[in-house]
Parts: sequence; structure tokens; C-alpha cells
Amino acid sequence: VCLFRRPEHTSGSRIPAMSAAAPAASAPAPKEQYGRVKQVLSGDTIIIQGPSRGGPPPERTLSLSGISAPRLARRPNPKDPSESKDEPFAWESREFLRKLLVGKDIVFTVEYKVPSGREFGSVFVGPNKENVTQALVKEGLAAIREGSGKGGPSAQAVELAGIASGAQSAKKGIHGSPESLAAHVRNVVWNLENPRTLVDSTKGKPVDAVVESIRDGATLRVTLLPGHQNVTVVLSGIKTPTFKKVGDKDIPEPYAEEAKFFVETRLLQRDVKIVLEGATGQNLLGTVLHPKGNISELLLENGYAKIVDWSFGNVSSGRERLRAAENTAKANKVRLWTDHKVSEKALIADRDFTAVVEEVVNPECVVVSHNGESKKVFLSSIRQPRPPKEEAAPAAAAAAPASAKKRQNYWEIPWMFEARDFMRKKLVGQKVQVHIDFIKPAADGFPTRVCATLKVGDINVAEALVSKGFATVVRYRESEEDRASGYDDLLAAEARAAKNLKGVHAQKDIPVHRINDVTTRAIAEKLLPSFTRAGRLQGVVEHVQSGSRLRVLIPKESSVVTLLLAGISCPRSGSADKPAEPYGDEALALTRSLALQHDVEVEIEEIDKNGAFVGHVYVGSTNLSAALLTNGYAKLHPSSERYKNSGTLSVAEAEAKNIRKNIWAGFVEPVAEVKQAEEEPRQRKIDYKSVLVTEVADTTTFWAQDSSASSQLDTIMQTISSAFEQNPPLAGAHTAKRGELLAAKFSADGQWYRARVLKVQGQSAIDVVYVDFGNKETLTNESIAALPSGVNGPALASEYRIGFLVAPPGEWAADALTFLRDSILNHTVSINVEYRDGPTEFVTVLDENNQDVGKELVEQGLMTFKARSSAHLAALMKEYGTAQQNAKATRQGIWMYGDISEDDAKEFGRGRP
Repeated sequence: VCLFRRPEHTSGSRIPAMSAAAPAASAPAPKEQYGRVKQVLSGDTIIIQGPSRGGPPPERTLSLSGISAPRLARRPNPKDPSESKDEPFAWESREFLRKLLVGKDIVFTVEYKVPSGREFGSVFVGPNKENVTQALVKEGLAAIREGSGKGGPSAQAVELAGIASGAQSAKKGIHGSPESLAAHVRNVVWNLENPRTLVDSTKGKPVDAVVESIRDGATLRVTLLPGHQNVTVVLSGIKTPTFKKVGDKDIPEPYAEEAKFFVETRLLQRDVKIVLEGATGQNLLGTVLHPKGNISELLLENGYAKIVDWSFGNVSSGRERLRAAENTAKANKVRLWTDHKVSEKALIADRDFTAVVEEVVNPECVVVSHNGESKKVFLSSIRQPRPPKEEAAPAAAAAAPASAKKRQNYWEIPWMFEARDFMRKKLVGQKVQVHIDFIKPAADGFPTRVCATLKVGDINVAEALVSKGFATVVRYRESEEDRASGYDDLLAAEARAAKNLKGVHAQKDIPVHRINDVTTRAIAEKLLPSFTRAGRLQGVVEHVQSGSRLRVLIPKESSVVTLLLAGISCPRSGSADKPAEPYGDEALALTRSLALQHDVEVEIEEIDKNGAFVGHVYVGSTNLSAALLTNGYAKLHPSSERYKNSGTLSVAEAEAKNIRKNIWAGFVEPVAEVKQAEEEPRQRKIDYKSVLVTEVADTTTFWAQDSSASSQLDTIMQTISSAFEQNPPLAGAHTAKRGELLAAKFSADGQWYRARVLKVQGQSAIDVVYVDFGNKETLTNESIAALPSGVNGPALASEYRIGFLVAPPGEWAADALTFLRDSILNHTVSINVEYRDGPTEFVTVLDENNQDVGKELVEQGLMTFKARSSAHLAALMKEYGTAQQNAKATRQGIWMYGDISEDDAKEFGRGRP
């Protein structure tokens, strides 16, 4: 900041006193003083700064003696909410003085001081020491203050009166006609009804403005011209240290005063141009441009400010320069960055490469193929649509035990379907340029993630997604430097989407998709007639489970179905626990490359015994079954003749067979084979019994009553109730013993039940289990009593464990427990004892819909299973193995990020296919 220094010696004649209130001419002239004008408060009052000595300089307020300028309107405040108006020519008077003096070195004299401390004097500016008071009066922008002189008028007062007379004769300024006076009164807008409307009306073009005051380095009060809106403007994309209110004092943060002074010396009461870029409450966001540059860039470069993500997206231009300015301050460790430590980013091999998108896992993640290897890549710095926050639960529900929330299908989450479909249509099968931004280490149960920027040509995929409102931008802490290479563009795209209320930013017309996930034969049978009548249906292949088994979304029918390719049989692909059959993986890869997430046509013919639809899939003009046969990755099924296109399929198989392609290599025409009789394994004993589940203890353990227990329980409860009505127990009189069967008062309903003491930790903490239900509770001795006679029979609830299941890791345990409770708790189910381990019975459980609950837990990816080698369980183990394989293939639950049972490629969070 270039501030002048006051000279030690002055030369030349002294400046004469000019105030009408000054002493007579024979009195000594006031002493000359020097300063720089910081601010003009009105047409007759200014703030003067002295020389700076290692900080903000001293200031003093001076009013011009002998004159009075028109008063400016005052901003309404809580003490005086009424609005005032400018006096005629008040704005012109203030502006005349502002343009003449602000930022300039002046000579001034103090001629007198009133008891309130206010100083009056004269100001001279320029090399010729122009008398500012006379200049104002000459333009008719100030009037001579009458009746303030003492003694006779001075020569200067007489001269000033002559100047005023000339202005009156010329009808200048305040001496003009009533019409002229009325035309020079501003209509100041103190509060904006809709700040966003004002921003939009400027259409991104710079607006003329005058900076009236500066609260801190990034917050300015300005007057917008020509509309005279008096508004607060916050600099877009940056933040400077502020002043915190502590009692009646404003306590500055480090460098707050310096940042404020830095801006004041450059912008206060200067003419600037402002690009309005957004609004937050009554404040406007904008970029302030001075003829000498962008103040935001200067603040960043000098270490007085930091970039903030929440408003950086509003910056309409020059974001790269702002980032560069901040990086310069960081590198130089200037002011706010004094203790900054430059992070050492890990070296990444093959940071840039070209790949083909195989699959859109979700809007944040895609699978790409590069050099024959499939890699999972996450889009840097964006977040896909999230489920809406749950409404507050009613009081009754709030009192119930907390349980984990069920996972949702992607189409149940607002805008997720649109986001995923947008990505699918734009990317699947397309070449993309991949730039790896950073690798996020494994944490919080998530595997290592490769985060990258993807481009199709010059189009940034993440930016396109955000601009549609299909994703939001991740906000980082100040210390986090790993982010997308085009992070600023993402912020700008998000700001545009939010402004236009696109996608997740919309406040109404939220899309709702009700899609039926067809998983049972009963539902499939209802849909089959309409499917077969429709002929070819438009669909999208959601998932490929094997070469001939697909999951297909049929939008017209709002259904997701399992579809088996009719008339062919493909070798089985590999899994964690089973090796692939020959060419099974190749068949899977071909189907994935041709059909996965492609628009297809499906033609349904029938359903199989498990409720899967059987039919044909066409990708463009390609019959998927024929393609598998032609490439030697499938064979005709004996049932093929009863389906359409059987002739086409026969020809396709014959082509591959004739050239001995793939599975036909070494093929020899078969001769009649005699099937060898296979020894039947020992049969599994099936003897289901009906029970009522009364408690679910954990992910595999539950308690249940036999169906005959209801009447016994009523008798026991009635006996206890009658005994305690006739002879109420004395609270605290009974001393509990471990293993004792006693009466316990259940805290939820205040009723007495049979319970067994598990542990005694003093009379204030007695752990019990309610033997007729299985639930546990900790009570005090006031809630226990000796059990009445006649109710000492065996417990009505027995403990069981679901067989073959292995408890899931971490967060999935809560989901598994919720699923199990929803499926069986307080429901009548059927159980079959499969094996025993000591006194514990391990069972399979069929729910009220006759579905195997354990197998459903495995198929949902909520638990894993451990096969038993017993021959009589082989068929059951096969079913469970199929369920687990389906869960892996569809990335359900714990298999979401790959096969947890094998060593996945850590670099990409996904194993090789």
C-alpha cells in the first residue's frame, strides 16, 4: 500500500483559515496537516488516514467548516426502522466529494472543535491546493452555514459568500427549481424482496457499483447503479478471516484486520464492477472487479483468503486463476498458509489410459475394460442421489427397539434411476479417457477405491452428470487435497443445476418408479399371459448371471424378471467355491459384452418351475442364443424344438460343431451310451413342525413355542395373576439366585412372567431370561418374586439356531438381523431339525409363504453359508450354494464390492472376472 509520509518541514505560505466561525483575520492561521482520504461520509464530512506504521493507520473524522451539505438517507435499523429519504442533491454532493478526494493525499487544517469532539476545518487537494469547500459551494452542492460566525466576517468568508451567490444566480444544485430538486432525490432500495431475481436480471454481465463499507475482507456493502440497491456482497468462492462478537467487542481472527485493510485501501468508495453470481439469504454472491484486477485473486495470492467449496461453483469465470493464486500462497507459505504442509501424493502408474465401459454399477462407479482386464473405477468428487431422510417416527414406533434400515433398490431412490440410465445410455460400450486422480485407501469397511475423471471426447462424464442434477459434488475439508482434476468445473455445474432446480435440487415433480421385482413363481404366473400376448417387449439387461441367465428390466410392464435363454445350455461360469466348467467364463463374458446394460428386445415363451421366464433376447438384429451357439459357447438343449427360432439355433450350433469351435473341440459323433446307475445318497429326514417365534436373539438364534403352547401359557399366566392378586409380593423381599426359576415383572407391560436368573450383579442388576418367550432383561430386586406353586413346569419356548449360516461382518449384521426379525418374529413358521451340536438344534425355517428363510438370507447377500459334507444334505447344500452364487453374481449385500472370500485386486477393488 502506497501511503505518503508527512514531511518534516513545510515551505510556502500558510493556508488561510476559511471558516466563518474562525477568529478574526489578525489571528494566527491554523496549522497545516497531511493525510489521505479513506472515506467520504457525506458532502461535508470525510475520514482521513495518517501514515501506516506496521498495521492499519490511525484515522480521524473532519467536517468542512462553514458549510452544510444535504443529508443522505439512513439505512433502517432495529432502533429506528423507519426509512428516510435523501435531501435533494445529497447523493450528488457525496459523489462529487468522493470522486474528488477518496484515495488522494490532501492538506487539511483543523479550525475548531466542538464539545462533542467533532472537528471542523478546511481541505485542500491537488498540486494547486484546490479549496474543497469552495468547489462544493461553486457547484451548488453545499450551503453556507448561517449564524455561526463570531465577530466580523473574514476575507475568506466574504469570498465564499460571493461564490455561493454565483451558484444561486446560476440555479446550480440545491439552488435549482422545485422540479429540479425533486428530480435529484434517490429512491434507495435497502432490502431486496427476491435477491435471486436481481441476480438473474443481470444475466452475468458486470454491474456498476460503489463500495460503501467493508465488514471483512470478503464481505462488502455496496450501492448498485443505476438502481441504487444498497446490498451486501460476499465474494464468491473465497473466505477471509472474520471478526467474532464477544460481548460488546469484535475480536479479530488472525489476519482479519490486515485482510480488511488490504481491501479497504483498494476498494472502499471506489467505482467497481460486480458480476452477481448467486444469492444466500439477503446477501449476494459476486466477483468484484477493479480496473487493476480481481480482488479475490489478490486476496488469495497474498494469503489473506482461502477458497471455499460451498460458493466456489458460483464463480462464473477465472476459477483457474483463483486456484493458481491460492497455490502460489501455499507454496510461499504466506500468512494463512504459514504452517501449510504440502501433501505427498502417491505415485500412480498408468494414470492416463483409454478403456471401454463394460458396466455402470451405479452413478458413482463404472467397470471399464483395459488391456483385457476389468477394473472398477469411481468418479472422483461426486455423490450419487441418496434416499430422502426419514420422517420422524411416531411416538409408538419410537418406543419400539431400533433396527437397521432395509437396503433399497436403486429405482426406489429419487433420481437414482434417471442418473443410472443416463450413464448407461451414454457410456456402456463406449471408449472413454480415464485420468486417475487419486487412490482412496480402504477405510470404514470400504475397499480401496480408484477415483478418476472420465471423458468421452471433450465431455467430462461427472460434470455432465452433475449438470443434469443427477449427482452432487463432495465438499472436502481444508486439509483434503485429493479431489477431481476438474473439481471447480463440477462445482460450477452443480451451481447451475441448483439454480435451475434440476434433478436432486428440484422441489417438486420428484419421479417415482414402482417396479415389481419378480422373484416367485406365483407372481411370474400372473404376468406370463400379458408377456406372451405382447410379443417382443423392450427391455434393459440389468445383470448377467451366467451365459444364458439374465436379469432384465421391462419398463412397459414395470418389472424386473429373471430370463433364461430358450433352447440352449451354457457351461457354468466359475465362482469362489466352484471352478468354471470349460468355456463357462467365456460364455459369461460374451453375454456381458453383447447384452449387459444394453437396450434389448425380449420375447417370452414360458416360465420354469422356479418362476424364471424362458424366452429369447435380441440385441439389435443379433439373437443372443444364436450368438452363443455360433461362437461355440453353448449347446442346444433337448427342449429346443418346442421353442421359436429352433431352426435358426440348430444352424448356429451346426456351424460351430462343424469347425469344432470351442466346446466342440475334439468333438466325435456320440454313440449310444448306457447310463450307469448312480447310488442314491442317504435321504435327508424331513419332519417340519409348526412353531411361533417369540424372540430373535441374533442373526442365527431364535426362540419359539410349539403350536400347542398357547393354552399352557394362558393357564400359567392366569395362575400367576390370581396368586399375586390374592397375595401381592412384597417389593424387594425376594433374593435372587443364579439359575433360579422365579416370577419377573416385564418392564414393557408391567405383567408377571416366568423367568430364569442368568446372573446376579447385586440386587440392582439381575439378568433374567423369560423362559416362555426367550427375551432377556436386567431387573432390580423390586421386580422379582418367588414363583407361585403349580407353575414350575418346563419352559414353553425353546432355543434354536438356523443351520449352515455364518454371521456376516460389520454393518451387514444389522441388516441381517432386521431381515430375520421381519421374516419370522411373532410369525408362525415351520422348522426342520437338520443336525445337532450338543444340546443345540440347528434347523431350516420356512416362513408363512413356505420360503426358506436361511436361503433367502444367503440370496440377499446378508449372510454366507458353510456347507456340511454330510451326504444326506447334498441336495440342500446345492440349493444354498446356488443362492450364494446368485448373491455374488448380482452383487447383493456383502458381495457388493466383490468376492469377500478371495483376494481381490486391491488396486481396483474388484477381482478378475
